[in-house]
Order: sequence, then structure tokens, then C-alpha cells
Amino acid sequence: MCCSEKELCIGAGEAGVIEYPSETPTGALVSDVAKLEKPEVVFDVEVTWNRPDALSILGLAREFGAILNRPVAMPPVDFVECDVDVGDEVKVVVEDTEKCLRYTARVVTEMKPDVPSPDFMAKRLELCGVRSLGLAVDVTNYVMLECGQPMHVFDYRTLAGRTIVVRDARPGEKMKTLDGVERTFDPSMLLICDAEKASAVAGIMGGEQSEIAAGTDHVLIESALFEPTSTKDTATTLDLGSESSYRYIRGVDKDMADWASRRAAHLLQKYGQAVIARGVVDVDNRARLSDRSGIYAFNVPVALDFARARRLIGVDITPDRMVGLLESLGLETVSRTAEGAVFGIPSWRWDLSLEADLVEEIGRLYGLDNIPDTMPSAPSVSPLSDAPFRAHSRIREICLALGFTEAMHYSFLSQGELDQFDPRDRASRLVLPDPVSAEYGVLRNSLLPQLYQSLGRNAAHQLETARLFELGRVFGRDAEGHPCETERLALGFFGPVGRDALDCRRAVTVEEALCWIKGALTQLAARLHVGKLDFRPLADHPAFETGAALELVVNGRPAGVCGVVSAKLRHPFRLTTHLAVAEIAVAPILARFDAAGKAAAVPAFPMVRRDFSFVAGPETTHEAVVKCIRKAAPKELVAIDLFDIYSSKELGKGRRSFAYKLAFRAADRTLTDDEVNPAFAKILDALRTQLKIEVRDS
Repeated sequence: MCCSEKELCIGAGEAGVIEYPSETPTGALVSDVAKLEKPEVVFDVEVTWNRPDALSILGLAREFGAILNRPVAMPPVDFVECDVDVGDEVKVVVEDTEKCLRYTARVVTEMKPDVPSPDFMAKRLELCGVRSLGLAVDVTNYVMLECGQPMHVFDYRTLAGRTIVVRDARPGEKMKTLDGVERTFDPSMLLICDAEKASAVAGIMGGEQSEIAAGTDHVLIESALFEPTSTKDTATTLDLGSESSYRYIRGVDKDMADWASRRAAHLLQKYGQAVIARGVVDVDNRARLSDRSGIYAFNVPVALDFARARRLIGVDITPDRMVGLLESLGLETVSRTAEGAVFGIPSWRWDLSLEADLVEEIGRLYGLDNIPDTMPSAPSVSPLSDAPFRAHSRIREICLALGFTEAMHYSFLSQGELDQFDPRDRASRLVLPDPVSAEYGVLRNSLLPQLYQSLGRNAAHQLETARLFELGRVFGRDAEGHPCETERLALGFFGPVGRDALDCRRAVTVEEALCWIKGALTQLAARLHVGKLDFRPLADHPAFETGAALELVVNGRPAGVCGVVSAKLRHPFRLTTHLAVAEIAVAPILARFDAAGKAAAVPAFPMVRRDFSFVAGPETTHEAVVKCIRKAAPKELVAIDLFDIYSSKELGKGRRSFAYKLAFRAADRTLTDDEVNPAFAKILDALRTQLKIEVRDS
């Protein structure tokens, strides 16, 4: 026995395991035992937005034909028509000719009801992710995948008045679509209607009442050309997408509607014994619109200069070779001279409108690998300053030296991702009016959400430590509400990154994670000559642990935040160790990045060190201790190091023991105990009186 047919992708059976005779040899191939046909080859092709012609088998065949220099064989579209005239069966009225550029309708007057699709068709649709729903619907999906032309079939019995009306929706008009959702339309949306009611959303999805029901033997085949912008606006407003709208939005072949309709009629007659009415109703508005705009019925011819093409590609390609490469893609040579040629653009190539497009196609088919590498010449030196480039390079060098790896993210993300990290800034976000998808609907106003997610994904892959940084732009609104952009630097890590190799098993505390991220920022500020970098407690931040959020202040001005990410945000990634992140504006930290430091003589005299420790409550901070020491110390104090923090039940709740090391050195002499001891005593007295701390006996 083995898995079900569906699990093995050899059929649609879901009843359970497949049982085989006991004599079936163990280890035999399922394909041999079940006597399966030779498996289909499935290509998983990622098609870019500018190549909608490649969203079909025919489009890919044209590409292979151009590469292999072989002709493309079109599938058959022949069928026998009956004596019934299609004009007697259906009337088509297109009211909005701007949004519906062409509408064709054929009528199947009779066919076998509820006939299943042939096995090869159902199997191929399944391999393409399309569920088999019966012959009539399967044929339209099959033809769409075959040639890229979306189609729809209507149950002729539900078509009131034997009429198709393509019109704008009326205010507040409603219809339940095939996905079972009742939708409300506005006059900007194009609908396909009969004489009484709406039957489909043009180019997107059919209506529930017009779907092919059991026993249907009389159908209308729709094959149309809808304007891409209108289809995109409707699909976005309704939040309704489909395979059909995916193609219409990008642009289908402008001359494919009738061919696809004939192809569907051929398949219905071949496999469903369909009787097809004579002729086709074809309401074609392309010619009129092309006279005005030149973009709908036919593409505008494009001229190519041979010499300029050779110069841009960088290879001496002959004119005959250029013409041959373009003609292999379906372009037609309208006229030609020794200097150049004019090419007619095929109806399926929406992306070819400039000479540069033709040059790109020539270079692509010639083979980018065949173009030799050439060092570009630099005859002049730009008068522009390279300081911005050097500044960014310096930041990257420092971050890499601190152990961070650079990350790069898209400038777009979703509202949910931003809300998850900090929902308080919704008003300042820049929402895209026409996003690629909902996941990329907002311009980021912070680098932290994406950096946190990248760190979380690294943790989910069982990495024990990871350190990432990103240098990029964020977008928002200024005080007047105008769009603006600024540059920021984000740092983040998880795991025991600040410990020695032999001390990595002990759990990281919130204090450690916060101190490590502060240390990285302090090192960055010191190496960029920032000046004064302060850390102020941040009362409340939804993304950080309570008491572990800080505001970054550069030379007295707020410049960013840092903190330890809350347990709630760590939970989706099952992250048990603490994750710390920081974000700081780039402009203030680069104000003096290339300032020349003052050289000092190498110390000729030894240092004198003094250690001390004290016990203090939670209100005492390291910053306050350092300030107090600096104020009371003489100029010979050269270093202050905190080397231990200790807490225990014996010290009391919230109380901790701090241990510091002070270093004294004079530039002109060796310091004596008689000089250092009074200065050290003065520092301890200042700590006792000003910070009310308890200095422990040495």
C-alpha cells in the first residue's frame, strides 16, 4: 500500500491509501505498477511585469522558437458550424467602448451536458494549479493557459433577453460573484450584464447566477479585450483577483480574442460534441481608438538605427543579423535602408515602443554572455564631492568590523508589519495608491520591522547568534504633511554575541543585551567622531521590553531608539534568547565623520590604577556614576571602566554591586601614591554625597 492518488499527484482520489496485490514487489515504481502514462513536464517560469505575452504556452513557445530558430506551430481552431445564425441567438451591446475595446461572442446551441474533460486536459490543468470543473469551464481555462486570452462561458439558459450588455455599474449595484461574496459596485467599474441584471465583473470574475450548472447544454463563449487600467482599478477596489484579471491588468494580445474563441469552440466540439452557431458577434472598437491614440488595435511601428544599436550593445552585429533576430520574435520589417529599419510590433508585445526596446531584444537574443567585457573609459573627473560615498563606506566598514553583516530589504512592506512593531505612527506613513500587492502597500518609515523579521528568520533556522545591520532610506511626512525621506542605520542581534566562546551557554539577560547594543553604538559614534552620544530612558515603546527601551540623543538632539525586543514579538519565531535592535538617523552621526583627530604623544610614564566597588539601588545608573567621577577627578584621570555588576538576595531587592577600575596617568612625570590617593578619596566622597551610595571596603 502507499499514499492516496492526490498525495502522489497521480490522480484526484482522496479516499485513502492505495492497496496493491500482495505479490507486488517492494520497491517497484508506482508508475510501473499503476501503468501510468509518461509524466508531463512542468516548467515553473517567473514572468516579469513587462512580459505579459509570456503568461501562456504560446508565448513561451514564441520565445523558444526565436532562441532555437524554429517556427511556432499553432494548435487547430477548425470546427463545423450549424445553420443557426449567431445573430439570432444573441445580441451584444457595448456601452463603454473606452473600457471594452473588443467583445466577441459565440453560441453553443447544443452539447453533451455534464461531460467530463478528457484526462489530458484535466491533468494539465491540475499541474498548473487549476481545478477541473467540467468540460465547458475547463476549455476556457485550458485556452487561457494555452494562448494567454482570458475567457468566460455563460449558461445560456440564464441569459435574460438573449442579450449581452457591457456597461458601467450603476451606483450601489450588487452581485454575488463566483467566490460566493456579494459585492457592491460603483460607476467606475465595468460589468457584463444581460437584459435584466449583472452577470460578471468584466475581465475579473463571473457572477454566481450565470455559472455553468449541472445539465447545462447551451452556453455562450465570451472572449474580449478590456482596458488594463480600468481592470486594475476595479480589482484593487474590490480586493478581487483572478487568473483572468492577472493577465488583463498586464495586457493580453490585442488581436487574440477571436482566435481564442475559435480554439475554444474547436475543443468543445471535439470533446463535447458541441453544435456551434454560424458566425460570431464581434463588437470591435480597436480601430477607432487606434486612430486617436495608436496603442490599442495596433502597436506603433518603431525605427531602429543600426549604428546606434551596435554602439549600445558593444558588438559589431550585422544589419541582417539584427533584422533576423527581431523577425524571429514576430516583428515585421515595414521598411529598410542601409542605415536602419522600421519594424511593425506584433499585437502581443505591449512592451516594445522605443528603439531602446528593440536594442534590448537584439542583445538578449544575441546572448549577453557573448558580449565581451569592456572597461568603461573615464575621460574626466567629476567635480562633485565624494564625501557622501566615503561616509557610507565608513559606516559599513565600522559595522563589519564590529561583527555585523549587511542586510538589504525592500522599501515596501505591509501595514500589518509596521503595526506589529509600532502602530502609533500610522498617520505619518506613505500608503501607495496602486501597490504591486497588499504585502508591499506602504513605504517603510522605519528599518526596524524588516531587520527584526530577518533576525527572527535566522533564529528560526536554529542559528545561535546573528548580527545584522542595514543602511537605507525611510519615508514619511514632514510637519506640513508633505512626503519626505531620510537615511537611517539599523543594527540588531540575538544570542550571546558579547561573551567569550566558553561562556555561551548561560542565558542572556535583558541588561546584557541592552549593554551590548549600547556598546556597539558607542563604538560607532567614537569612530565617526560624532561628539556626544547619550542614552535616555524611553518610557513606553510597544516593541520593546518594559525598562529596556532607550532614546538615542546625538549632541543634544533626539536621533533614534534602541532596546530589547519584547517577548510578544519574539514568540512567532520561537526565539528564547533576547533580541536587541537600534535605529539611528545617519545625518547627525556623519556631521564630523572625516574630522581629523589630534595626534598625541605616546605615553612615556606608567599608569596608576585604583579599584573600588559600591552598592546602590536601581535608580543609580552607570551614566550618573561616570559624570560624578569626571566632575570630581583631576585631569590625570584617563580611563573609567565598569568591569563587574553583581546582585543577590543578601544585597536586597533591586540593589546591585558595581565594580569600577580607574586609571591615572600624567604626561610629564610618574604619579606617586601621595598624589593619587587624595584624588581617589575625593572621588569616593563625591559618590557618597551626591549619589548616596555605599562604597564597599576594599
